[in-house]
Amino acid sequence: MKLRVGLDEILPSKTAARELPQALERLESGEAEQLIITRRSVPRAVLITLERYEELLRGNLATAA
Repeated sequence: MKLRVGLDEILPSKTAARELPQALERLESGEAEQLIITRRSVPRAVLITLERYEELLRGNLATAA
């Protein structure tokens, strides 16, 4: 799987721990659609808004039915 993200969407885990409120603000304001959290430059997790998560769940449930 290849990830297509901008450099501004990559968030090292140490930075994420320090700057979580700012990261959430970027997501809520629409400045970023998702933030890829990395550890040692390896993608480990994706931070998205609750609304986006619910959209993804609805999409998965619709295709499973």
